[in-house]
Amino acid sequence: MAYPKTGNEVFISFSLSNTMFSGIGKGTITREDVSVDYLKELFAKYGVIISAKPEQRKLLEKVNETYGLNLDIPDSLKLIQLSEQHRRLVLISVQGLRRVNGSLLPEYTNEEFQEATFSFVKYYVQSRHYDELVAENAQLKRDLDAEIAERTRVSDI
Repeated sequence: MAYPKTGNEVFISFSLSNTMFSGIGKGTITREDVSVDYLKELFAKYGVIISAKPEQRKLLEKVNETYGLNLDIPDSLKLIQLSEQHRRLVLISVQGLRRVNGSLLPEYTNEEFQEATFSFVKYYVQSRHYDELVAENAQLKRDLDAEIAERTRVSDI
């Protein structure tokens, strides 16, 4: 499946870095575990941009083979930065593989790849800051409480 080019593609990566978030300014980031079915719908709607090192090719092939995501395998690393257009990042979390200083190794044996399992986490950037959202929520609650008090007020007549 070829995913569309929409201008609002979802970024995919095996790692997370602060530089990915430097393009968003002040905002709120939400994080949620997501299913493969959800990802297929998300990618079909928005498209995909993959940020992976060439040595992670086999990992992407394993993800495609296991989950049928049909992700294109890039020839070189594409640096990504979240922005107003590109608000979504999916992190492919890999378990069961050896690491050095927390980083995946450039190569693994076929036996090691058989032990690998994957999960997916979506990060979404909202352009509004969390503090603004909390303040708006508090104001809405006060307005609702005032309206309820007004409607349930007993008259002295």
